[in-house]
Amino acid sequence: MGYLRDPGPRIIELTEANIGLQAKREDTNDKIRSAERRGETPTHDVQDWLRKVAAINKKVSKIQTDHENGTFCWCINRRAVKSLAKVCALVNDSEFGNVATRLPPNGVQEVPAELPLANPTMLSYLSQLHDFLNDDESRIFGIWGMGGVGKTTLLRSLNKELLCSSEARNALPMFDHVIWAVASKDYKLEKLQRDISNWLHLPLCEDINQQATEIWHFLENKSFLLLLDDLWQRVALADLGIPQLTQNETKKQKVVFTTQFEGVCGQMQAWRMMKVECLNEEEAWWLFQDKVGEQTLQAHAMIPQLAQVVVKECDGLPLALVLIGSAMSTKKTPREWRDAITLLKKSQPYGIQGIGDNILSKLKFSYDNLTDKILSECFLLCSLWPEDHSISKTELIECWMGHGLVDEKEFDNINEAYDSGHALIGGLQAACLLEPGYNKDREVKMHDVVRDLALWIASDCGKRPKRFIFISYVIASKDSQAAVEKMSLVGSEVGDTSSLPSNCFNLKTLMLQGSMSFMLIMKGFFQGIPALTYLNLSCTAIHELPQEIGLLRNLRYLNISYTQIRSLPLQLSNLVELRFLLLRDLENIEIPNGLLEKLVMLSVIDMTDTWCKNWFELSRLRGCLKGVGIVLESIEDLHRLAQLPNVLTWRLGLRKLVGFNEPLQLLSPLQLGSRSIRFSIQMLKIESCESLEVVSMECDGGGDKCSLSRLEEVELRSLPELKEIVWRGVCPAEMLPSLTMLTISGCHNLSNLSWVIRLPSLEDLSVYRCSSMEQIVDADNEISFDGEEVNDVGAASWAFPSLRRLCLRDLRRLRVFGESFAFPSLEIIYVINCPKLKALPFGKEIRNLKVIWGDRQWWENLDMQDEDRAALQPYLKE
Repeated sequence: MGYLRDPGPRIIELTEANIGLQAKREDTNDKIRSAERRGETPTHDVQDWLRKVAAINKKVSKIQTDHENGTFCWCINRRAVKSLAKVCALVNDSEFGNVATRLPPNGVQEVPAELPLANPTMLSYLSQLHDFLNDDESRIFGIWGMGGVGKTTLLRSLNKELLCSSEARNALPMFDHVIWAVASKDYKLEKLQRDISNWLHLPLCEDINQQATEIWHFLENKSFLLLLDDLWQRVALADLGIPQLTQNETKKQKVVFTTQFEGVCGQMQAWRMMKVECLNEEEAWWLFQDKVGEQTLQAHAMIPQLAQVVVKECDGLPLALVLIGSAMSTKKTPREWRDAITLLKKSQPYGIQGIGDNILSKLKFSYDNLTDKILSECFLLCSLWPEDHSISKTELIECWMGHGLVDEKEFDNINEAYDSGHALIGGLQAACLLEPGYNKDREVKMHDVVRDLALWIASDCGKRPKRFIFISYVIASKDSQAAVEKMSLVGSEVGDTSSLPSNCFNLKTLMLQGSMSFMLIMKGFFQGIPALTYLNLSCTAIHELPQEIGLLRNLRYLNISYTQIRSLPLQLSNLVELRFLLLRDLENIEIPNGLLEKLVMLSVIDMTDTWCKNWFELSRLRGCLKGVGIVLESIEDLHRLAQLPNVLTWRLGLRKLVGFNEPLQLLSPLQLGSRSIRFSIQMLKIESCESLEVVSMECDGGGDKCSLSRLEEVELRSLPELKEIVWRGVCPAEMLPSLTMLTISGCHNLSNLSWVIRLPSLEDLSVYRCSSMEQIVDADNEISFDGEEVNDVGAASWAFPSLRRLCLRDLRRLRVFGESFAFPSLEIIYVINCPKLKALPFGKEIRNLKVIWGDRQWWENLDMQDEDRAALQPYLKE
């Protein structure tokens, strides 16, 4: 009956209680918002309580509205009493210990980035990454390549694919967590830990050991993929808190990282590595078009053609294509495009409006990471060769030696100095600042944009633009002469020095090699460059050195190889600082009496393929020659050379040997067995010896172990009577452990070369014009080395372990190579004018083969199964 009374007092009581409940709700929401800022989420109890509070608030509002509208008192009172009881109960339940809990992270989170256009190269790299993710044996994967080539983009693409797969929820995700972190050059352990902890929503600790423990406990029993971008040095995963990576049926734990340095992959103990290369021409054009935009490309009929030139200058580097393409997207006249091309051809991409030094400053990190100052200087000198030029490793190392960056005086012989130079090349290649040349074993090259970087750095980042200059047709202006330190005319069309700057008093380097039109050094030119230390005139048409060369008293390096010069001026004796005198392939050279003994600093004199009649004056040098290249024409001269203790023979040519009919005992102490030759000889050429029949490799059994440990190149040419190379008491593998290149030509009585299968380092075997050669390796005859007999040489697993290039040419009687060998390293084979050769020396299962050079008729006449021919057909090039 009480419900029939006036409901007003009950409405007031309910309203006041509900106001208190809503205040509790606001307090709880404030706590939740604070917790969410810490990465936490409301507990289920709190969420249920808030839903009930919201529901009862609606009921109270409805009761108030119905009362105001005159609803029957009994109903209002009854509803008010029940709602008041629920309000009071919710107030009593509003005290929570924790309103929120730590938010578990999503398995994969988005890394904001503009992803590239899909292209075959990118898809190929992603495929390799997916293979790694599915490989239970591999745990750490290293992605390396030059700056700007797309390593980070590739990593982001992988993260994007995993994110899309996770959101699709059509299968269980591969990883519980995919973690993204950037190491960067100034890597700090605590910062990287903090980034990983934030990614996983873990609490932050002040102590790095405690933070590592927090990360370790969270990840220990979970599947995870750690994506580490931009490593410049080794990151200790254990110090970060990453558990020891395990793989089993319930969890995968893997790491993928990117770096510019191959060495970092080794330091990180990467199980697998992948080098990211620049885009090919077609893919580069696609990317550039996307950045420039169709509207700009269609703004003028000439622009697409000019755009192709710009793309070529970018040389497939995605960073350059993206930045330059974006900058050119507003350039809609041919003049603007031609201006950009001019700047790019002058190695000045930073001059393009909208570019600034974005490209070069980003790439400069690789250079800055070269902590060795010598390596940095070596890198800058590489820019003195033209764009796209494939630089001989030997030529590059000699350039570094001539500039004092590789000091030959610190080594026992010149070969050790070359080893040091090759190590420097390896360091620059590992930093992606040099890449393999056209002949990847013997040449290197600079990417066009990396060369721009080197020239930019050499100019003090653009502040001294005339410090290094490169001249082809263009002549340097006179106002730049004082600033010039290095001048390159490599491969230019300059005819003489009349058009060159003539008063460059700071010029130290002048490179003219390969300038086939260059014939003359004008009178007075050397007077204007007194500081010159490096002069390379090789492969030019010059026929005389002027007497004024004696003014270059600071000159350390002089190269006149492959020129028309036939004599040296006496004034050359004034060059008391000269260390390198290279006189290769000059046919003959006249050296004035007494000149050599005045070159007191001389370390290397190389007269390979050059005849010099008064070579014996080398014995008068007071110092020790680290390397000598020389041609001798008599056995008596070879005996004299072997007895010179201060002359380390580096490259030796024996030719003619008129009247010499005995076996050539190369290991005799009076020949190559001499200590001054044996430990230093790197190249041996025996040619044009009309009566030589036998070359004997026979050890005399003395105390020293017989080995020509440094010999890398051997050429036997035009030896028409040579019948055999005899091995007694020595094994080719021990005798010639470093031999990499062997060339046999014009040896018409030589029947086979069976001993070559025993050379562990042989990479290049060429056999030309040997008219009696019916097979290269004679498997029917026993071969004995040092008392060891070998039958069935073809089946030997040790045969030709390193051979990469095989050339068989003009062997009219060659029927068969020998047995079918595995050739684990063979990449290229040439078979030219060998009409009777009916079988390849290998089967269809050959791992590294890249190309077979041969004519179509020979290929079609080979005796092989159709399936073998089909398998090898893609390798054929006519």
